[in-house]
Amino acid sequence: MPLAEGKTALADEQARLKEQELDGPIIYTPSPLLDMLPSGHVYVFSVFPQEKIVAKGILGKYRIPACAAGERVSTPLKIPLIVMSSYFDAASQSMKTDIMKGEALAQDIVRPYTLLERGADWSVGNVLDDYGVFWTKNEVPTDKEVARAREKLETLFRRQLSEATRLETTDQLEFITPLMRLAASYFKEDRPWNRIYKKMEACFACGGDVRAGVIIHSCGAVMPGQWNRAIAAGLKTVEQALAAGIDLDAEKAPASDKPARGKGKAADKP
Repeated sequence: MPLAEGKTALADEQARLKEQELDGPIIYTPSPLLDMLPSGHVYVFSVFPQEKIVAKGILGKYRIPACAAGERVSTPLKIPLIVMSSYFDAASQSMKTDIMKGEALAQDIVRPYTLLERGADWSVGNVLDDYGVFWTKNEVPTDKEVARAREKLETLFRRQLSEATRLETTDQLEFITPLMRLAASYFKEDRPWNRIYKKMEACFACGGDVRAGVIIHSCGAVMPGQWNRAIAAGLKTVEQALAAGIDLDAEKAPASDKPARGKGKAADKP
């Protein structure tokens, strides 16, 4: 939280110490100008595919939603035009209100180092506009604003992929980061280190590995429950199924509809 206007670091420290000594009710003195504050918002948007969370001291945490796949931009984080917080003033022994512009807070969330360069030291954090996060006064961001954010995000992702290529070629895949994987998925690049392998099952005939949903294994065996699909795909014939003793009608029925083996009623027997 930045210091209130005209307040020194020493005065702020003394106020914090005094707060810790207090035991009992604290008188809150609101500013008489609160009713004159303008209404409205500034908006923080993102084109980054994951949520970002920024902590701002006593102001709390601000959540910037992810930009869903196929969407132009994320839903906005809304920040009031005037942001208020409270602090204890040791001189008057009361709580007072500190006020800052929503634009300043939005800028501090998106690019905290900008304020840091001006002498503030309360907001060191990630520079989010490199990730395609931006703030605007527009409730619906312009095409230019979104395009600029996309350009920054893709510049970041390209750098990450270049570094990932270096790691791959030097056999250092253990240093591949989640951000690099996210970049590969964003650009739909088929990188070996970013592939998601499906769970393998054992073939009932040869015992080799087989992916779930495979109709015919490489050994030639038709996987259980897949004969109708094999026939429909032209890989096997009805005659071959009958010769193998396959009940095609039973395979079509849901598992819950199949009679349990050895548990049929006497009346069901021929």
